[in-house]
Amino acid sequence: MKSRVSSVFIIGMFACFWSQITMAAGCEKTYSIAYSDNYIPYQFMSVSQGPTGLDIDIVKSIMSELDCKYNLVLAPSKRAQVLLKRGVIDIMPAASVTEERSVYAYFSDPYRDEAVAMFVRSPDYEKYKDYDLKEAVDKRLSLTAGLGGWYGPEYGKEKQRALDAGVLRLNAETEARIQQLLNDRVDIVIADLYVGYHHAIEARRLNSIRPLPHLLNSDPVHFMLSKKSVSSDFVESFNLALARVSESQKYQELLEKYRPADSTPSN
Repeated sequence: MKSRVSSVFIIGMFACFWSQITMAAGCEKTYSIAYSDNYIPYQFMSVSQGPTGLDIDIVKSIMSELDCKYNLVLAPSKRAQVLLKRGVIDIMPAASVTEERSVYAYFSDPYRDEAVAMFVRSPDYEKYKDYDLKEAVDKRLSLTAGLGGWYGPEYGKEKQRALDAGVLRLNAETEARIQQLLNDRVDIVIADLYVGYHHAIEARRLNSIRPLPHLLNSDPVHFMLSKKSVSSDFVESFNLALARVSESQKYQELLEKYRPADSTPSN
């Protein structure tokens, strides 16, 4: 009996030791993670916090879950892709899957959607909640969208008709468009979901606007990981850590920094 207990103890010790080795082996290096300083609210530079934003908060949580060391490296998107292709950058957030990128990069599981919403003033929500963009143009609601922005195929189809009807105005600044909505100068603002909310938060009027349930577009985004500098085993570990983070209460609290808890629209 004593021999059996000793054997179980030794096996248990070995299993624990092996588990620690495996976990340590998952971190192959100190990882370089690219970020942009002007992609609010996903990635930007804060005077008080340094690099911050939703994407950065998420990748920090993943690396903490992995217990891996990392450096945040400031690099514009196009430059970051070149460096990732060379293996100088290991990880890059906010990437869409393309055939060209798949040659030199792994893609993580999706970690958020880039959603294009139609924002209205909260008191008008019930009146417009069943509208899509076609109906908004048909009813001659006043709309505003980004100058040169791409908001999906539905917007592409209706844009010229809305311009010809005089109901769509284009503006380069999302902040200015949200202010127009708050000040009753337009009925609907077309904007990225989190970007729209960011400017409402900055104006301290988060509860004054709501996105309509119908989204104009929604695409999943991923982390890109360099095939030159990162192993497929690490990508698997990264995805497992991402799944654990995504299912956590901390993740929900993190999202609520950037939008209200009950705000996600759906088609």
